Amino acid sequence: MTDMREEIRYGPAPGGTRPSDAAKRLPFDPAALNVTGTVAICEIDHVPTDNTRPSVSVSIKQYVRLSDDSLIRLDMDRGFTTVRYGAGPVSWKRTTDDLIEEVLALVQVDDIDTPGVHPWDELAQAARRRGVHVDAATLRGLPYQVVLSDELVSLFEL
Repeated sequence: MTDMREEIRYGPAPGGTRPSDAAKRLPFDPAALNVTGTVAICEIDHVPTDNTRPSVSVSIKQYVRLSDDSLIRLDMDRGFTTVRYGAGPVSWKRTTDDLIEEVLALVQVDDIDTPGVHPWDELAQAARRRGVHVDAATLRGLPYQVVLSDELVSLFEL
C-alpha cells in the first residue's frame, strides 16, 4: 500500500494564470436579463409551537427565473399548515396533483370578489421593485413552475 502523500502532486494552474491575478466579478444587473418564468418553491416550514396536534407547515416562496437561471425572490410568500386529528398513526400522504393544486390556489389573489385569478400584476410589480423589467402580460405567458423540496416529497409520500 502506498503512502497517500506520494500520490499528491502539485503544479501550476492550467491556462497560465498567476496566483496574483485577482478574480474579477461582473456586477449583477437583473435589468440586463430576460425573465424566463415564475417559480414557487415549497418547503417544510417551522411548526407552530402552540399546536399540540400533529401538524406540518409548508412555506411557499415565489420567484422570477432569469435567463441566467438565477432566481429573484418576490417577497410574496404564502403557506399553509395541515393538522391531523384522531388517534393512531399519522399519515400525510397526498397526491402530487392535490398538493400542487393547493399551492396554485394559495398563490392566487386575496380579493374575495375575484377568486381563481392569479396575481400577475402584483408579481410584475414585485419584480420591478427588485430591478427586473417585466410586465404582467409577459409573466402570464411564461411557465409557472411549482418546486417541492425533497423533505416535502418524502413527508407527503409523493
